[in-house]
Amino acid sequence: MTNNAYVAEQATLFPFTPPKHSDSLCIPVQTWEFLCHTLYLKRYPFLLGPKGCGKSSIAKELADAMGMEYFAFDMGQAFKPKKMFVGGLIIGDDGKTKAVRSEFFKAFVSTKPTLIFLDELTRTPMVAANFLMTILDRQQSYIYDEDSGKRYNKGGNVLFVAAGNVGFAYVSTQRLDTAFEDRFIKVRLNYLTTAEEAALIQARFPKVSRDAATQLAKVAEVLRLAEQKETLSVSLSTRQVLDAAAYLSVRIFVHGVKDSLQSSHHFCMNVEISSVL
Repeated sequence: MTNNAYVAEQATLFPFTPPKHSDSLCIPVQTWEFLCHTLYLKRYPFLLGPKGCGKSSIAKELADAMGMEYFAFDMGQAFKPKKMFVGGLIIGDDGKTKAVRSEFFKAFVSTKPTLIFLDELTRTPMVAANFLMTILDRQQSYIYDEDSGKRYNKGGNVLFVAAGNVGFAYVSTQRLDTAFEDRFIKVRLNYLTTAEEAALIQARFPKVSRDAATQLAKVAEVLRLAEQKETLSVSLSTRQVLDAAAYLSVRIFVHGVKDSLQSSHHFCMNVEISSVL
């Protein structure tokens, strides 16, 4: 079933109208509505796409649009899962041992509508997998604290959205276990088209001309195609394109930045970069 057909079917079953996102986010309407319906149905979206295609921005926009508190955590840094998911113990001024709960734990047990963003899920260390298996179980989601011997259940209105990078530059990412993946609804994302990216540049930086925005978007497109063909190992993310546009908006783009771009992306882009800068 396509995203569009799914949304259409759900609209006949549930009295839910997907909220609007901000004008700063550029995303296909069908994809946005599918993501909103996924959260409404208390499922967990898993955003898969190349670096810098907007996954983090989408997660934050979903929280804002759905009226949820938002917490983001980098799963690639979960080398000490107990400290990250539960917290630790300290000795208080009175000499007694006290439990200090982590930000993740407090968000997990919150009674408020909360969206927890699990970034870089495909880089999760294996040592953290056992924690996440119970945390992400939609039937009985809980965190077990071995120090106290207690099990803490997830807040009733706490949901998750995850993101993972895919592509040539991310060959080191781990293949998630099937049982792990089954806890999510996968949603594939991609970079914006040249026209969409140029429009986004102008929306964020009105002082950048249409021609300059288009040329910058074309530079990014060529580099991404080169990465797909494995001619280059890196390309330009939408985030990096917007960073470049910020300099263009104030007419400051020093030669050092230009030279850095050219040297890092080789001779194949010299003409295109020069035309923009």
